[in-house]
Parts: sequence; structure tokens; C-alpha cells
Amino acid sequence: MLNFMFAFGYSSLGYILYNSGDYQGAIENYSQAILQNSEDWISYFSRGVARSLTKDYQNAIEDFNKAIRLNPQYAQAYAERGVARAAIGDNQSAIEDSHRAIQLDPQYVRAYFGRGAAHFYSGNYQGALEDFSLIASMERSAISYYNLGILQYSQGINSQAIKHLSKALYVDPNLTAAYYVRGNACYDLGDEQGAFADFNEAKQIEAVGAGEIYSEDEFAFYARGLARDRLGNRQEAIADLQESAQIALKHQNTIFHQKVINFMSEIQS
Repeated sequence: MLNFMFAFGYSSLGYILYNSGDYQGAIENYSQAILQNSEDWISYFSRGVARSLTKDYQNAIEDFNKAIRLNPQYAQAYAERGVARAAIGDNQSAIEDSHRAIQLDPQYVRAYFGRGAAHFYSGNYQGALEDFSLIASMERSAISYYNLGILQYSQGINSQAIKHLSKALYVDPNLTAAYYVRGNACYDLGDEQGAFADFNEAKQIEAVGAGEIYSEDEFAFYARGLARDRLGNRQEAIADLQESAQIALKHQNTIFHQKVINFMSEIQS
């Protein structure tokens, strides 16, 4: 009984640290909880989520494996394992995990995110559009609108992309990546004034440190690189495109990776 009480205490502290953004501290306390109770599947799952947020995807996947072995009906563990697998380019496994999570809990949004990301990385843009459209209808958040917007932009559906990116910016006015993508969509529609207004707004937000591009978002780096090229900042554009290509390769997003490489070749020639 004493071990279970200690496990609960460590797990509770891990939860507090996680919510405060101290993911490493959370991982340490969840580990202590597991030492006290090796069948604590919630601590395995929670440690896995924290490890995913620190980009330790392989160990996160191991934690989700253990959580699933202890509780085979735990939809969230399948969904989060799917997201982690998509992040390392194991897209087919990510899709399978997401399907299983959706079977167990059709309302768990992260399952659709993992499947949508895996579809995007593997070049199935229609499948990704369907998943992220569903997410945007279930969860009206800045990131859900942003994800849908970038997929629409990638398919040349510029007017709809602008609509959803505008919704994302209404929810989060400091989402710099949304300004870059929306600006490029405006540019492609011939609205250069709107495009440069968005580019400059993003630059101002970045200058004061109010917003930044997520380090795993290859499309955001591509959009900023494209914007910088259109602003005449060739070297900065190439640096962003190189970063985009590296992230895409990590995700096994080969079609998009080649698109970025081709664009770099164009602006360097």
C-alpha cells in the first residue's frame, strides 16, 4: 500500500510539473512513480507524452507500448504513439495506431491529428485534408485552423487557405507561421499588398519575441523561406529552406522534401 501511495504522489507531482511546462521534471517524477508501481500505465502514458514534447520520440514510443500492454483498450496511448511514430517517419504504423485509437474513441482529436500528419508526410494530401477538416470542425483552435490552412495552400486552394489561416490568427494573433503562409497565398492570388503586409507583421512579431516557428514544422520554414525570397532576402530564404528540407527528411516527407530542394535549386541558379 505504501508503494502505491508514493507512486500516486510522484505521479501527481509529475502532472503539476507537466502543466507548468517543466517536461523534464515531469519525466523524472513519472519515472519515480513507475519505480514504485511497475503497473502504473497512466504514468507510462504521461511520461511518454512528456518525452514526445522533448522530441525523445523513441523512448516515448516505448512508454506508449508499455501503457498499451497494461491497458490494451487505452485509446489515447494508441493515438499518442501514432503521433510519435509520424514524427519519426514511421507513417504506416502511425496510421494503424490512429485507426485503432479512433475505433476505441472517435472523439479523441489527437488520433485524427496523428493520422493526418502521417498522410501529409507520405504524400496523401487528400487524406490529410479530410482529417484536418474534421479536426477543425471538432476543435476550433488556432493550430487546427492553421493545419487545415497549410494543407489547403499546399494544394493551391488559396481562398480557403486564407479563410482558415485568418481564423487561426483571430484565435492566436502571434502565430507567425500563419502570417507567412497566408501572405504567400495572397501573393499567389495577385494580392501583393496583402502578402507584404502579412510578411511584415510576422517579422515584427518575431522581432519582439512574441511568436516563433515550431521547430518541427517544415511547412512553416518553407513558407518563411518563400516569403523571404519574395522580399529579396535570398540568403535568409535559403537557410529556411535548408531547415525545411531537413525536417521533411526526418519525417520521411519525401515528396515535400523534393519540392523544397527543387525550389532551392531555382533560387540559387
